[in-house]
Amino acid sequence: MNEEINPVDNVDTIMVSDEVNSLQDSKALTPVDDLSIDMVETEEGGKVGRPPHLPNADTRNRVYTLSTVGTRHEDIASVLGISHDTLVKYYKEELDKGRIEANASVAETLFKQAKEGNTTAMIFWLKSRARWKESTQHEISGNPDGTPIEVKIVTGID
Repeated sequence: MNEEINPVDNVDTIMVSDEVNSLQDSKALTPVDDLSIDMVETEEGGKVGRPPHLPNADTRNRVYTLSTVGTRHEDIASVLGISHDTLVKYYKEELDKGRIEANASVAETLFKQAKEGNTTAMIFWLKSRARWKESTQHEISGNPDGTPIEVKIVTGID
């Protein structure tokens, strides 16, 4: 028989248990999972984690400008180096105003085009704003005497 030697079996268990006991007495085993990242303190008493995001006039203007040209929220957050949730938390007003103004600007151009005779713009406007729709109605009726309808398939091959 060929026995394999497990390197873990060679560990001095007395030394390991002494280290565990000394660590249990220190703050090193404080359960971090139960704390938010802002509550974890360093040995010096300082906090570990990302500092809170502080919006300013420049970042507000940048978010608004990017929003007015239709930039996705995830992309704006990436540019600022923050999460999507943080972006919405601090910049909801700029995001909403930018989106509304962008849509209004495009709608204004579309409306002008429709008024100037652009048929495609007219159709789009009426379908999206006036709820017009194209519909095709198919009516199938049977023979007056109640017999089934005969269908003849023409293939062009005799």
